[in-house]
Amino acid sequence: MQINSLSSPMPKPSLIHPGEFAPDFTLTDTEDRKVRLSDYRGQPVVLAFLRGFM
Repeated sequence: MQINSLSSPMPKPSLIHPGEFAPDFTLTDTEDRKVRLSDYRGQPVVLAFLRGFM
């Protein structure tokens, strides 16, 4: 799944310590579906931030 853009403003950055949950956020994928981090709770998630060339 490829994500196009953030659909909500990013919260103020804060430190996440081992054992804590990452803050929930929502992204829009390439098929205009809303995807939330919490939808994948309990499953491994890898986020890759790539620079697009347009």
